[in-house]
Amino acid sequence: MFGCLFRFFRFAVFLVVLALLGAGVYYYTKLHPEKAPWKDGAAAVKDKVATLSLAAQVKAALSLRESLRGLDIEVAAEKDVVTLRGKVPSGETSKAVEGVASSVPGVRQVVNFLEVDATAGRRADGDDRSIGEKVDDEALELKVRAAFKLDRNLSEAGFDVKVLRRAVQLSSAAATAEQKKRALEVARSVEGVSKVEVR
Repeated sequence: MFGCLFRFFRFAVFLVVLALLGAGVYYYTKLHPEKAPWKDGAAAVKDKVATLSLAAQVKAALSLRESLRGLDIEVAAEKDVVTLRGKVPSGETSKAVEGVASSVPGVRQVVNFLEVDATAGRRADGDDRSIGEKVDDEALELKVRAAFKLDRNLSEAGFDVKVLRRAVQLSSAAATAEQKKRALEVARSVEGVSKVEVR
């Protein structure tokens, strides 16, 4: 019986000591909130997560631009400042990358350390179009595809559309001779097309 009482008394003392320690820590952090051991840790973790998220958002924004794909650009972020490193083929491309990065919500400043190297990002297929040419070609490709979708004879013909310096290349394994002739007419009628080739 005395053994049970002794164990109960020892457990009660342990609980009282634990409560006193907890109360001491609580009151100390209330009196000195700047010295709370977890304060800097939580803030540091929050800043790190926000920084990683911002860098990921900038990388995603760059990857959505077809004209910037294939460039090896390193993106680092520190709070709301983004740093860009890598090589780009021209000063125009460097400005375009910086513009995309600065347009991402949460970016206050962009530090541009991009180096101009004419061979940077050059594709294996020899595509040496400027960014402006690529953007124009992408827009023209969308126009031609939209024109085909709105034409009942071509909407299901399965034409592959490629544009290179305003020259349109069309190909389809399933299209009939009549559909190919119609595709040639429709593509030529799209504003901005310089020539059309059907395969």
